[in-house]
Amino acid sequence: MSSATRGLLPFLISLVFYIIIGPILLILCLLNELVRLLIRCYLWKKYEGKIDLVPDGADALWALKRQDRTRTVVVCLKTDKPVPHEKVKENFRDVILQARDSTGKPIYSKLTKILVTKLGYACWKRDENFDLNNHFRSLPSNKIYSKKEIQKEIKQMVQDMEEDKPQWEIVTVPRFVDSKGDPETSILIFRWQHAYMDGFTLTAMFVNHMSSGFTYYIHPTKFHIPFGKKMLFYLNAIIFGPYAFILITLNKFKSFWPRQISNDSAKTQSTYTWTNSMELEAIQKLRKKVDNATIPTILENAFISAAKEILPAGRVPKEISIGELAALLPYPGDGPQNRFAFFTFNINSNQDDFERIRTSKKDSWDGITGPWIPLSFFVFKFSGRMPVFMHYVVFAGGSCSLMMSNLPLSKTRFRMLDTADVLEVWAFPPQPNDTGITVFSAAYENSVKIAVSAEPTWLSEEELERIVERMPGVLNEWVKRVE
Repeated sequence: MSSATRGLLPFLISLVFYIIIGPILLILCLLNELVRLLIRCYLWKKYEGKIDLVPDGADALWALKRQDRTRTVVVCLKTDKPVPHEKVKENFRDVILQARDSTGKPIYSKLTKILVTKLGYACWKRDENFDLNNHFRSLPSNKIYSKKEIQKEIKQMVQDMEEDKPQWEIVTVPRFVDSKGDPETSILIFRWQHAYMDGFTLTAMFVNHMSSGFTYYIHPTKFHIPFGKKMLFYLNAIIFGPYAFILITLNKFKSFWPRQISNDSAKTQSTYTWTNSMELEAIQKLRKKVDNATIPTILENAFISAAKEILPAGRVPKEISIGELAALLPYPGDGPQNRFAFFTFNINSNQDDFERIRTSKKDSWDGITGPWIPLSFFVFKFSGRMPVFMHYVVFAGGSCSLMMSNLPLSKTRFRMLDTADVLEVWAFPPQPNDTGITVFSAAYENSVKIAVSAEPTWLSEEELERIVERMPGVLNEWVKRVE
């Protein structure tokens, strides 16, 4: 789909969009900003500064509540020994909440506010009774938790948090065994409503205030794009963005995956699971043999190949629409913020594995260099400043068959609060729209770990577990094939 966003026809359609729809959107934007100004004055007079509109549309976008959809991020850090939650709490109190930017303003003041809705708009409400004790808890230390038990905990953790305190929490699991025969470890879990920050700025918080030994793969504030390429990047979005926006809108009416609806699936929550860590070196070897395909592209295709083996004929559609989450780099600062974006392309599941990887590598590159990333970033920012009910423009319907989120974390092993080594990292992004399969990958030290969630009408718990268990085997077979 992404490769079709450039050319004479897309240009002409974008031009017509600017001429006909552009003035309407401009008037709508001006009226909305006037309403926001009046509401801010009203809120200031009534609540004396305790409640104010969320200024960043990318934050405000997450104020929309939808039944059976999630807005919470869950990040799990497996450590070689427990990190006492009291020590983490002390670090938050004495270091993180005291951090200041160059102007002297608290960097993490957002963490003391509650996301609420007032007069139809997303607002930050200052927590007058903010208490760090409300945001830290530890599971019992006299119990060793299994993978199944942590999966059940995560099903609860992804649900919305109450609006009686800021919607974030840190949970310590002192004793954990991932699979039979593994040594006993621990988990430090961060969960937060996405309005507070994205994954890159959580990582920045680790690096600056909680860890030692961290080495960025991609530094979010120092990532440099040459001026000429940056101008072409944005010019491309301006010229062809309207046409791509029309494609996104039409996509919401498509069926991306055959549903298996039953009474049981309707009552079941999404399934959350993860693989064992896989050697990064083997995947890098594979990359070199398939046109330097990106790691996300290889993992997406490994999921498709595993699904074709596990599921009955007809369950894996021929055309699979892939959405890859991205971030608009560089970040203007290390503070908590949202700069998420995405691009999209299609994969033909009937192709041979390596042919499919090569084709999707080319199509994903077209997506990265096309109008999608700046366009989606603008749409999120613009929509978030509108009344909350209009956020459906972004989240209604589906957007793809499979949403991929890749976080290149640290090239080296790091320690949390000089207490414990971080062994593995995995996460579960929110599922705010009708896309039912989400894949997360983290490159850390010398390994890659994958976490997957799926709605029960897309994949049953048993199907998802079998697919995820099969993925490392598929990758190993591919590595042997190229060797």
